[in-house]
Amino acid sequence: MPASSPSEPEADALALIQLSGLVQETFARVADKHELTPVQGRMLCVLARKPYGMAELARVFGVGKANLTGLIDRAESRGLVARSLVPGDRRAIQVLLTDDGRRAARAFHQEVTAELAAYLDPLPSCERAAFRAAATTVAGAAGHCAAWDPATPTPRADPVTGSARP
Repeated sequence: MPASSPSEPEADALALIQLSGLVQETFARVADKHELTPVQGRMLCVLARKPYGMAELARVFGVGKANLTGLIDRAESRGLVARSLVPGDRRAIQVLLTDDGRRAARAFHQEVTAELAAYLDPLPSCERAAFRAAATTVAGAAGHCAAWDPATPTPRADPVTGSARP
């Protein structure tokens, strides 16, 4: 009996699974070259945008505070991150990159970006643009913020107007 073609939803799911595996494998390989775990590499890139409180960082990573504490402990012991008090709240702790952490985030991000971008080399420029638009739409519809670029500062809300500011 010949194999039937997958349905459109199955084909869509398979395409997403293939891309996810490719990205995860790339993250793992590049992280290993930088003596990081993939989660540490991602954490450094997230923290490069701004310091995060422990609870907020746990939400970003979808982990419990105990798991996050272990991740932060290991990165802190390597001199990549530091904990500090949140100005104006003596009970809250924020996590921020050290100078070594900033350098590691930049190096990891540049290498991952170059490798991932190279996967799109076979596509003509118009298809690359369509790919980016589709990926942004899919991620946005799923409620996922994929921004992780350490070179791009996160817009902050103006405390008076509430509008975004650099």
